[in-house]
Amino acid sequence: MSAASTQIREEILYWCRESVRTGLNFNTQGNISVRLPEHEAIVITPSGIRYDVLTPDEMVVVGYDGVVREGDLFPSTETDVHLAHYRRRPEVNAIVHTESPYVNVFGALGKDIDPVLLNMVLYAKGAVPVMPFEFSTNSAFGERSAEILGDAVNAVVWANHGLLSVGEDLPGAFKVAVAVEANAQVLAGALALGTPRLLDLAEIVIPEGARLP
Repeated sequence: MSAASTQIREEILYWCRESVRTGLNFNTQGNISVRLPEHEAIVITPSGIRYDVLTPDEMVVVGYDGVVREGDLFPSTETDVHLAHYRRRPEVNAIVHTESPYVNVFGALGKDIDPVLLNMVLYAKGAVPVMPFEFSTNSAFGERSAEILGDAVNAVVWANHGLLSVGEDLPGAFKVAVAVEANAQVLAGALALGTPRLLDLAEIVIPEGARLP
């Protein structure tokens, strides 16, 4: 029996296709993984396969040691990067990497993405930092990315490359990615017109029992 259930594999595939549908990814870009704590492993998308032809059984299971345990395809080239973030953030159970266009505008400028929308501050938890550009397919990059992400926010921009978002589950990690991209688009427009009002999660009063959007 596989360490990754059919349900988990199908969920990953669903969000992969959503990332393309919503304009966060294109071609074979981006990757998604889910932690399998009971197996000390993750299940991650394979490298170089278009999401429209990807199947659930083509997902790759990789141990915390980086060794492939299940799968006939090569895992994502950024598998070591995902593993570094899981080591740093034990509460994180899913990671989404996207090539979000407006996020990349700020990444190309080396400018942190400040929160101007409620969803951004609720899901990303604050301003999203930018990591200086470097090639991303090794564990050293992953360790630096995880360090810049830190423990307080749920996303980091890779300059001239894209966004990595984390969550306690896959829908949550995807919500972060969507929220950051929407916020980046509004922030870019607001900066063109004037000085936007920034939000601070610590200053927002959330009514008791309120449901997040």
